[in-house]
Amino acid sequence: MTIKESLMHIDAAISRQNETCSAMPSPQFDDKNSFEIIQFWYSKKVNCQTTMTLLPLWFKGLTPELQHKAEVTLGETSHVKAKALVDFRRLINEQQDLYSRLDEVFLLRFLRTKKYDVQKAFKIFLNYYDLKSKQKGKFTGLKPSDVKKVIEMNNILYVPYRLPSGSHVAIYRMGTFDVNKATAQELVATVFLLGEMILDCEATQVCGGVIIIDTAGITIQHYRQFATVQFLSLVINLVQDCLPERLKAIHFVNEPFTYHAIFHLIRPILKKKLKDRLHFHGSDLSSLHRYVPKDFLPEELGGNMGPFDNTEFANYFFSQEAFIERINKYGKIEKCVSSPDKWKKKPLSL
Repeated sequence: MTIKESLMHIDAAISRQNETCSAMPSPQFDDKNSFEIIQFWYSKKVNCQTTMTLLPLWFKGLTPELQHKAEVTLGETSHVKAKALVDFRRLINEQQDLYSRLDEVFLLRFLRTKKYDVQKAFKIFLNYYDLKSKQKGKFTGLKPSDVKKVIEMNNILYVPYRLPSGSHVAIYRMGTFDVNKATAQELVATVFLLGEMILDCEATQVCGGVIIIDTAGITIQHYRQFATVQFLSLVINLVQDCLPERLKAIHFVNEPFTYHAIFHLIRPILKKKLKDRLHFHGSDLSSLHRYVPKDFLPEELGGNMGPFDNTEFANYFFSQEAFIERINKYGKIEKCVSSPDKWKKKPLSL
């Protein structure tokens, strides 16, 4: 099902649920790439509530509703934001060994995830660049074309529209990951690249994301790659301390009993906030649907979006090659010998 068809489907579903709601105009489409033409604010009332509407996944900027949400949930005001950006840039400029992006959208990743606590935001900022430096060539510093074989397995999908809350939904099908074609490290590299892309969307900075991990079809070969101490420690460090994303929930579906044993072992190193946001549904898809409506899920998860198909999502992912190449130039000075110090304080134009 194409993005256009998916949006038409959810348009009809919302209309069925809200027959008493007044109609609002739907977006118009042409023959251009769906991800390019879908930069509309998808205006439909959900359960007769107008405080939040469905936005396209790659929506840029903030709607008035999202600006209000940022103020209520993050304490964001024009004064708070301006002062925090000044203080944050000052701390960055004091780092003589760092060549960093200084544009506002990038810095807001860190400030928003820590609700404008500049010191806490700066700590995760340093962790982010330390990770990029230490893991360069392994799962950082890569481009979309470097992980093409992972995306083409059709096991990763970002739903083309956001939840009414503004959160994006990312679905990973671990059982369809071909361990003979790619490694767990290449999967992490793909996740890191996706993080760079989605975190440049301010809607994600404010509303966060929901992750669904479907383990149907997982085999002993998968366990040998994904259940190692090294891999799990890497992923936990990435999620908890290095990527400035406001994860709202991680849902596990079709997980075998052994998953619970593994999580029992790693539970002590998980922070309370992350522990509280883990949900295990087993084969009970109705349990998942209480958190994520069917209209935001493929049919493999009991949803109404049609078969799992990441073709159009993959097209967008590969179209971001130039963007990723630009941001890969940033990092520790010793790793960027071609970057003169005079450029360190100049924001990147994206």
